Amino acid sequence: MALLQVVFPFFLWFLVSLDMYSGEQSSRKEVFVKVVDLLSTGEAYLNENAVHSFLNILKKRVQCSDVSCEKCLSPADLAQLYPGFSTASRLDSEGFFKVAPGLCFYMSDPAEACAAVKENQWQRETEAFVQGIKAKGNQGDGFDLSPVELDHMLHKIERHCLAMGKDQDCFTGRLILKESNVSSTDKFLHGIETVFGSIVYHKLRGDCMSVRVLPEAQYFLDYIFHHFQNGSDIMTLEDLTHLMLELDLGISRNGNGDHEHQLKQSRSEVHQGNGSFDSMCFSAKEILEIYHVNSSSEISAAQFTQLSPALIQQLLSQACTQIPDHSNANGDLSVIERYIYASIATLVICLFALFGIVVLLCSSCSQAYQHIIQFCISLAVGSLTGDAILHLMPQILGLHVHSDGEHHDSGDSTNYIWKLVLLLGGIYFFFLMETLFSIMIQEDTQQSEGLDTHHCDHGTVLQVYHNERKSHQSSSQADLVKQEKTEKSILATEYSSRENRLLPYMITIGDGIHNFADGLAIGAAFSVSWKSGLATSLAVLCHEIPHELGDFAVLLHCGVSVKRALLLNLGSALTSFIGLYIALSVATNPSAKDWISAFTAGLFLYVALADMLPTMMHVKSRSPLFVFFLHNLGLMVGWGILLLLSFYEDNIGF
Repeated sequence: MALLQVVFPFFLWFLVSLDMYSGEQSSRKEVFVKVVDLLSTGEAYLNENAVHSFLNILKKRVQCSDVSCEKCLSPADLAQLYPGFSTASRLDSEGFFKVAPGLCFYMSDPAEACAAVKENQWQRETEAFVQGIKAKGNQGDGFDLSPVELDHMLHKIERHCLAMGKDQDCFTGRLILKESNVSSTDKFLHGIETVFGSIVYHKLRGDCMSVRVLPEAQYFLDYIFHHFQNGSDIMTLEDLTHLMLELDLGISRNGNGDHEHQLKQSRSEVHQGNGSFDSMCFSAKEILEIYHVNSSSEISAAQFTQLSPALIQQLLSQACTQIPDHSNANGDLSVIERYIYASIATLVICLFALFGIVVLLCSSCSQAYQHIIQFCISLAVGSLTGDAILHLMPQILGLHVHSDGEHHDSGDSTNYIWKLVLLLGGIYFFFLMETLFSIMIQEDTQQSEGLDTHHCDHGTVLQVYHNERKSHQSSSQADLVKQEKTEKSILATEYSSRENRLLPYMITIGDGIHNFADGLAIGAAFSVSWKSGLATSLAVLCHEIPHELGDFAVLLHCGVSVKRALLLNLGSALTSFIGLYIALSVATNPSAKDWISAFTAGLFLYVALADMLPTMMHVKSRSPLFVFFLHNLGLMVGWGILLLLSFYEDNIGF
């Protein structure tokens, strides 16, 4: 009974081994039959012509960078791997699987294999190649042919071999093991030969390979030490401190900022020049497979210590960190969306301007309307200067360009914004000084009967229009008829002059050029992003309303009828669409966007500082303090909107 207990396990092992051996023999036969059928010899072996064809096809699949591969192998060279073979003899199944490891060695490293062939050392180098695979397994006299080692070899072959089959599925290491009927811990030499033979067969067919190569276990530890670039294989206390700082382990982050900045800089330098594994995210199962740890068993403390470098490497490389999708967060628009959104914005601006004109015609309270206009003018100054200084200038100079996944330090990213805010503060300070002095000394800087010759005073023009309209309404019918006859005769005299006849058209042409430039600005802005388009459209809207109202009042003051004045304003407004579509078509080039944006910034600054700001400072009102309050409110609202957009533009999304 005791003898049976001793003999039975050995007998059972023998039966299992015999079954595995018979299965592998069957697989070897199937692989060789496929090779023979592929070469169409019509026999059960490879004759002399088939061997020549076999090697020629294999050489065509291999691409060498340093040496010529076309004449590296010949049928006579196969005798180095299979001594019983000669050029006049045939290559049977046994011989094919004897030369298969050498052919795989040739495909994985053509230069070294060719050198070995010429020195008659092909057999010795092939044995070293096979022993290298055996050493990775560390399983005594057997071969631990795991998919990891097999994928490493296939990866080397893939770099030197061409894939010819276009409509065939790519083979993998696991498929090779399955076809070869070889277990992952095969103890027989012929098992590894079957794997090599199967690889040779697939490369003869020109099949592609699908290989996800996993690094060797030593890679992770090498990465950690290379991360600090101290030029040695040891880790110092300072290196360990850096490591713990990056992992938020045991060290407070309340230290100085220069230390953290240097750490970030060293990280960016490490990522330059590393291998393809640096950005690869490994699953838990893959890490266990790399360290040859059974994923179905428990992980001991010693094993966890062994694989901890992999976990640290994953943290340092940030390969598994989920990076948010910035394609939409940046506000980029498609070509169709640019045209649609920009056209809608331009149409809304034109309609708002016409709506203001209608309100002007229907308004009976000139004082309230003047206050609204003054607020619009100050809002226009704030939005124009804010858009030009806080938004367009940083964009032109490349200060506000965030790539995907890039996170800037909060102090560095907002430093330039606060400097530009100080620039606006300088403008606001001198505006306050001059306005307050003007209010205190009650200096009348403008005559209500005429227009300032140095700038277009929109408020004065509208005030004159309302005064004329009010005087018309308060006079009697007889005075109205008499005044109308007098005014008609005066207007007829003035209109007969050449200057007054050309003045409405000059105003319309100038307004059209101005609207054309506004269209260019809107088109260029929407070509960058919808956020940039929104900011520019807001600035254009705020200054377009008082501009259009002022031009409309001037046309009426020149004797143009209301209907004709509306048509002239509408015609000049249409030029903005021309500029819009020109900008959208040209701004596909990034450099063109910058040039148009630079021109737009200059336009906005000129209109705001040389046109509308003097209007604010020279306005005459019965309640100067209230107007002063409206001016400050408009400036703060305009600047505040653009300032918030500058800070939080990257965080705005649908």
